[in-house]
Amino acid sequence: MQVASYQLEVPLEARLYREFFRALSNQTRFSIVQLLRERPHFVNEMAESLDVEQSRVSHNLACLLNCGFVEWEWNGKNKVYRLNPDLQPVLAGIEKHLAKYASALNSCKTLESESKPVIVIAKAKQLGPGSRAIGSRRK
Repeated sequence: MQVASYQLEVPLEARLYREFFRALSNQTRFSIVQLLRERPHFVNEMAESLDVEQSRVSHNLACLLNCGFVEWEWNGKNKVYRLNPDLQPVLAGIEKHLAKYASALNSCKTLESESKPVIVIAKAKQLGPGSRAIGSRRK
């Protein structure tokens, strides 16, 4: 049995994984990536297909460009955007995993508990003799 080995220039960190998936967890960026999986698009085509403002598409494309998810090239006077070809097999692998484990992901109690908001209530300090609260007036 042969084991594949990968030499990475950047050590894998949990933070990088989190940022990778956080980039995809935004609905607009996710939708842009899905559109670009089909074929290259101009910004105005994406805005029209997603029914969002062009500025919103451009803002999210800037993030996707910076993070290496998409690439662009000039087509006349306009830029045409395409998915980074390195991502196609990654996304296909994620989809394969999701198809196999969708019900487990949907019923994971740990993930469910982590998504509940946490409310923090600060306890007021008790004032000592001779001190006063900020904003209170001396009599």
